Amino acid sequence: MKNLLETLIVFFALTFMFGCNCDNSCKNTTTQSGNVTIEKKDSSRSPSNKDSVSTNSNEKNKINNNSKTDLPVVLVYNFHVTNRCPTCIAIEKATTKTLNTYFSAELKQGRIKRKILNVDDEANNKISEKYQAFGSGLFVTRVYKGKEITADLTGDGFKFAKNKEGRFMEILKNKISEYLK
Repeated sequence: MKNLLETLIVFFALTFMFGCNCDNSCKNTTTQSGNVTIEKKDSSRSPSNKDSVSTNSNEKNKINNNSKTDLPVVLVYNFHVTNRCPTCIAIEKATTKTLNTYFSAELKQGRIKRKILNVDDEANNKISEKYQAFGSGLFVTRVYKGKEITADLTGDGFKFAKNKEGRFMEILKNKISEYLK
């Protein structure tokens, strides 16, 4: 009975640690790849050398040529796997709540665009590879004058979205507000 209990504990610990592709190694580093800059807290993630925002070139042109206002566009990407944990779901819900509460006008104007992407879906392979999202991930990207800056908020999401939603929403709101300037 004791061995069974120990095995179950190890199984659940490993599932939690690796099931959502989240690490506890949070470092503030910045890397550059072409004209894409990523602020990341997880040093194991890095962008590929692709500069496209999505596989749709028309969408990229619309983002880069924001002729209405000549203001930055913010892209919010929620990546997930098919079998989702409660924290992954909490990150998506808190992100939705943040966007609807604080940025509804910007969503309607198209200054903020959001995508929820399953990394297991082949149609999302290129964008998943670009952000090195092979599990759950939350990335906020600022696109302005052909340059991209991306913040990886995955670690903050896993720390706060489920049990301290207000704290996570504050972090996300601040990053989006910064990127809209």
